[in-house]
Amino acid sequence: MKAYDRIRVDQWFLTVVGAVLLVLSVAGAVFAARAAVASRLSFQAQFGSGCDDVEQVLDHCRIAYSLYPHNYYFSIYAAEMAYYRAPEVQGRIRAHRLRQASLWCDRGLKQNHYKSQLRRLKTRFLWEESPEKAIAYWRDYTEWHFWEPFNHATLAELQARAGEFEEAEKSLEWVKVDPGAHEAARRIVQREKDAWDDAVKGGAEEWGE
Repeated sequence: MKAYDRIRVDQWFLTVVGAVLLVLSVAGAVFAARAAVASRLSFQAQFGSGCDDVEQVLDHCRIAYSLYPHNYYFSIYAAEMAYYRAPEVQGRIRAHRLRQASLWCDRGLKQNHYKSQLRRLKTRFLWEESPEKAIAYWRDYTEWHFWEPFNHATLAELQARAGEFEEAEKSLEWVKVDPGAHEAARRIVQREKDAWDDAVKGGAEEWGE
């Protein structure tokens, strides 16, 4: 190969490498800019002047997600905001907030299937559909994150609400490593059992009248 041919090949190679590096640099700059704007919107949603306005918070999170869909904390904040503020309104607005909460919850779970906040919220939605599904869903998470007493305490509460008191007592055994959490969970289970017994007694009295 002649010298000028070699120089021509080297120039072509350097041109290609330079073009690739330029494209990667621009792409990286755009990606960083989108992530920065999304982070700013997330900050405004949580701490800005409109942080108490549910719709504005959801709009900020929606735009932030469209710019940078890799941060599941957008989904957590939007889902919890919409869900826990739903009781403040009625009718179509309440239904809209619950739909938004469900949408953001499912979106976040696709990003991180084992994030506890999202799993708890999903469990609440499943409970409305079927207590059995909700218990099975939370049990699956508890078995994955077994050594967290809170998970067993929540499972015991769900089982007690469904009338599964023997199972609830078994779940409470795993909460004893945290005496405070165990006492709180035990009271909830006992309260549910008392309510269940009162309902049964009340039904029996009505039947006998």
